[in-house]
Amino acid sequence: MTRLRTEWITYMLDGMEEYNRQLRLKTGLDLSGLVRDTFNISEEDYSAMQKDISVAVVPITQGEGIIGNFSQSVAAIAASMGFRADVMEHTDVDGIYDAVRTGHQILFFADDIRYLAVNVKEGTCSDNNYATALGFIRTMKALMERHGKDITGEKLLQIGFGIVGKEAAEILKQMGADFDLYDKDQSAAAAFDGKKLSGQEEIRNYSYILDFTNEGGWLTREDLAGDLLYVSPGVPYSMDEAAAAAFEDRAVHDNLEIGTAIMLGQCLLTQK
Repeated sequence: MTRLRTEWITYMLDGMEEYNRQLRLKTGLDLSGLVRDTFNISEEDYSAMQKDISVAVVPITQGEGIIGNFSQSVAAIAASMGFRADVMEHTDVDGIYDAVRTGHQILFFADDIRYLAVNVKEGTCSDNNYATALGFIRTMKALMERHGKDITGEKLLQIGFGIVGKEAAEILKQMGADFDLYDKDQSAAAAFDGKKLSGQEEIRNYSYILDFTNEGGWLTREDLAGDLLYVSPGVPYSMDEAAAAAFEDRAVHDNLEIGTAIMLGQCLLTQK
């Protein structure tokens, strides 16, 4: 995963209620609704899971070490979805031991390379790369439905063909979605077997964009169609300040929330 900065995630500690309110306004779904919709979990089953399942976040010191407020932010996301969520006092293996010993069923932890959720009871796990791709595709589906559009009935543009972008492309293909690809790095896009844009100026021809890049401020208002619907987990955000302001009501972007929610949802599946 992209290594986060403390200042990118600190807002989550007190801001999850507002985050969920804004997500509902744009898509009709908060994080819990997105998870239920993605994995076909009934409200009754989900309510039972909220009561029965607890989440532990284990700080990991390996590599470059702990990102400030990362564990607390993950716990805030899970708590906003109605689950008991605790950050373990101890780190690494000792923290995992404490989490299991105290009866937590789902554990979250991340190092410099991978961010995982593990269901210790069922022996299953969820990787953030796949979960982020799936979560933002499902968010685009909900965003488009909010505007009277069907994700499988419109031409989409995917930007970025890195680790998460490759996961997204596979999911879109499995859905039967019609999409083209743009990546500034033509060599990275070479493995994609569909239509590839030759230049940034072509982005404006697309009204529905899923952006999986991690370069900040490179998309301007002039690069984007006026009726744009846009989702992105990119860290930092691709849109510059003017573009972000222009499309605030028609775009969903976050640094951690949707991917984390879908990870939790994947780990809930075996509890049904």
